[in-house]
Amino acid sequence: MYQTPRAWKENGTVNYYKDGRVVRVDEKEVDRLIQSPVPLEDQPPSEQQPAADPTYPTDIPAASQPLSPPSPTGDDSGYLGLKWGQPLSQIDGLALVGTDPAYGGVQQYAYVQRKKRFGRAHVDNIFYGFWQGGLYTILVEISNFLDFMDLKAEAFRRYGEGRQESDHEEKYRWTDEGSDRLLAYDHDTDMGFLWMRSTVLHEKVSARYPE
Repeated sequence: MYQTPRAWKENGTVNYYKDGRVVRVDEKEVDRLIQSPVPLEDQPPSEQQPAADPTYPTDIPAASQPLSPPSPTGDDSGYLGLKWGQPLSQIDGLALVGTDPAYGGVQQYAYVQRKKRFGRAHVDNIFYGFWQGGLYTILVEISNFLDFMDLKAEAFRRYGEGRQESDHEEKYRWTDEGSDRLLAYDHDTDMGFLWMRSTVLHEKVSARYPE
C-alpha cells in the first residue's frame, strides 16, 4: 500500500504523485485505489496539506509559437493581477498549507478566508506555489464535472481556446511567453484541475535541478 496526495487511472496506467513527480505503473499491477479526500478547511492548521499537487507535470511540450496571447511583459499569471515571481510579502491573506520537497522546496499557500472562486467558476481549492520566495505555480482544483465545465469556460475566456490533447479527452494546454497552463478532468475520479506555471522561474529551476 502506498499513500499519495492523488492517484488516477489513464490509458491503462495508474498514475500517482511521489516526491513532487508523476509515477506511472501498469493498471494490472494495482489491486485498487482508495480515495479519501479531506477538505482543506476541515484539517487542523498543523496538518494542512494540499489535497493534491500536480505542481510538476512532466509532459508540458515546448511550443514553437504562442498558443495564447502573451502579456506585454510575459510575467502576468492571468489571475487576480498576480505576477509570476511576485514576492509573498506583496500578497495579503495567504497562509502556508505545506511544502513540497522538490526543487529544494516549493512552499504551498492558500487563501483560508476567501471564497474559493476562479473568476466565475466555483472551485474546491486554489494553491499558490512559491520557489525561493517568488510565485511559481497556481493550482485550481474541482471535484465534479459541472464545476469543471465552469472552470473550463473561465479558462477559455481568459486565455483563449486551449490545445486539446485528444478528441475524447478533457485535457487542454496553453503555452505563451510567460506561462505554461494545463486544464484536465478525469472521468474515473470525477476530479479536475487547472495548473499554471511561470516559464521564466521554471528555466531557473531547470538550470539548478537538471533532469
